[in-house]
Amino acid sequence: MTHKAAYIALAGLLLGTLLTGPTVGAPEPSQAQIEWQLDFVYKTPKPIFVKVPGKAEPQLFWFMVYKVTNRTGEDRFFVPDIVLYTKTGQIRRAGQGVNVAVYEHIKQLLNEPLLRDNVGMTGKMLQGADNAKRGVAIFTDFDLKAAGFDIFVGGLSGEFAVVNLPTPIEVTEVNEDGEERTVTKSSVVLGRTLKLSYGIRTEARSRIEAKPELKDKTWVMR
Repeated sequence: MTHKAAYIALAGLLLGTLLTGPTVGAPEPSQAQIEWQLDFVYKTPKPIFVKVPGKAEPQLFWFMVYKVTNRTGEDRFFVPDIVLYTKTGQIRRAGQGVNVAVYEHIKQLLNEPLLRDNVGMTGKMLQGADNAKRGVAIFTDFDLKAAGFDIFVGGLSGEFAVVNLPTPIEVTEVNEDGEERTVTKSSVVLGRTLKLSYGIRTEARSRIEAKPELKDKTWVMR
C-alpha cells in the first residue's frame, strides 16, 4: 500500500472510532519529546466569501494558513491530516467539498503563488528553514450555533501508539487503486496530534467578521 493509501485507510479508521469522543483507555502523548516532530506555525482561522463556479451566490469558507519546517535531523514524509470539529458535533476535513476556485482565490488574496493545498503539502519534507513549506487548510462553513471548534493537526510527529478496542469494528479502507473494502479491526493506531481549541461568536450577521479566539493548545493522541 502506498503512503497516500495508508493515510486514507488510517484516517477512515480513526474517524470511524473517535468522532464521538476519546477512545476508552487512550494513551496520553509523552511529556518529553521521544520521537521526531516537525515545527508547525499557524495563523488564526479566518472566514472568506468566494464565488464558486455553478453557485448563484458567494459561499462562505474558513481557511488557516500554516508553515511546516523540518528540523528533525532527517528528511521526513509529511501527510497533513487536518480536521475541524464544532462544539455542535459537525466535522469538516480540510479540502473536502472545497472547489479549487477557493484555493486559487486565497492564493491571489494573500499574494502567495507558492501557497500549497493539502495535496501540495503531502510529500517529502527536506531539512532546514530554507525547505519549509507554507500551506493552507480550507474548510466548508459550519453550524452557526457552534460557539467554538477544535482543529486537529496530524502528521507532524513520529509518535504512535496501538490501542486495542473493547469490541471489533468494521471500517472502510481505500487502496492505491481507489477501491474500497470493508475490514474488521480490533485495534487502532493513534498518533501524536496538535489540538487547537477556538471560541467564536454565533451571530449570523457578524459571521464574515468573526475572529476566533484561541482557548487552548495541546497535544493529544488521536
